[in-house]
Amino acid sequence: MDRLAEFLPSAEKGYLPYYLWVISIVSMGNALQNYVTLHYTRRIYNGRFVPNRSLPPASDKFNPEDSLAKLKPASSTDKDSEKAAQDQVTPLAARLFGTYTFMAGIIRFYASYELESRFLYHLAFWTHAIAAVHFTSEMLVFRTIRFSGPQIFPFLAAYSGSIWMIMQYSNYVQ
Repeated sequence: MDRLAEFLPSAEKGYLPYYLWVISIVSMGNALQNYVTLHYTRRIYNGRFVPNRSLPPASDKFNPEDSLAKLKPASSTDKDSEKAAQDQVTPLAARLFGTYTFMAGIIRFYASYELESRFLYHLAFWTHAIAAVHFTSEMLVFRTIRFSGPQIFPFLAAYSGSIWMIMQYSNYVQ
């Protein structure tokens, strides 16, 4: 057990470094799986979408294919649209998400050992705050997430990490 303790960050001022260390390892593992399979990412982003037929036609100033609103959530009652439904988790989206998540994991890992550094503390906080905003907007604005099952962990990690870091700021940063 002493050998393991040599590698772990100090918990002299509290358990926040352990939390950041664990969540950094989880983040990096999640990031790597995004390069191997879409399965787990699809469990989080579980919405089915269909082409948005209410967009105006293509013109010199507007291309519906370039619109962020080109897809809309599929209706569970419209069987014809369900046939055309697709998810938005593509290999490209998974790799982008994986790259961001790996970067966030690295920042959290370094911060877990150096929480007294104001800059690393702020960076680690922002990795949580950005994740919280992302998952919340995906649920409330873009409707690609439902708050249940596999979606609970990212919300809990993002919000609890943000709140914990705000509450402990003066304990670590002088």
